[in-house]
Amino acid sequence: RLWMSWGVKPAAMLGHSIGEYVAACLAGVFSLEDALRLVAARGRLMQSMPGGSMTAVMLPEEEVSRLLPADISLAAVNEPASCVVSGPPESVGRFEEELTGRDVGFRRLHTSHAFHSAMMEPVLGEFTREVRQARPRAPEIPFISGLTGTWITAEQATDAGYWARQLRHAVRFSQGLRELLAEPERVFVEVGPGRTLTALAARHAEGRGRVPSPRSATRRRKRRTHPSCSKASDGSGSPA
Repeated sequence: RLWMSWGVKPAAMLGHSIGEYVAACLAGVFSLEDALRLVAARGRLMQSMPGGSMTAVMLPEEEVSRLLPADISLAAVNEPASCVVSGPPESVGRFEEELTGRDVGFRRLHTSHAFHSAMMEPVLGEFTREVRQARPRAPEIPFISGLTGTWITAEQATDAGYWARQLRHAVRFSQGLRELLAEPERVFVEVGPGRTLTALAARHAEGRGRVPSPRSATRRRKRRTHPSCSKASDGSGSPA
């Protein structure tokens, strides 16, 4: 909203997982109050499930999918050459052992639960009812669906079941980003506390030269920041 108050208005938006609620709120699908209530309910319901594990695997989706056992889910496809899997801790541990045997790189993520996996299925009915109470509306600003990786439709945005499926199934961030990158004149701005999405975008061939790397953005900011401003901070240690 701050950027919009300055006259910088989004032509399109893409949020990662829970970030899609930010896009939906700005697009008018949910009021701020309803979006906050749903995010809180979503977190509460997911935390009520048994603990799980998530691991980033350094393989494309097609190759990972061929290796996945039945009780591990594809949780996110964030870039072309890697993805995230999610499931019970014991199963994820065995899968990591198999990856080690195949000399495939992986990194265990610091999460308490197996988000975007079959372990979330018991809460989908209750969450659907929560979303239905919010009476979602058709979006006024286009945004990408993290569930499909393409433009969300009015039918999807207003369907409570869509938001339950979005909680359960894989985040199609890479596909959604490529959809946005298909427009050559787009300018990308990451609005949030970090630079994670910018880093992911810079790893896409289509984004090279169009999306500044977090490192180069940091260098530019340091060069442009006057010493007298060095104590101003946004809370993350970065100059405000």
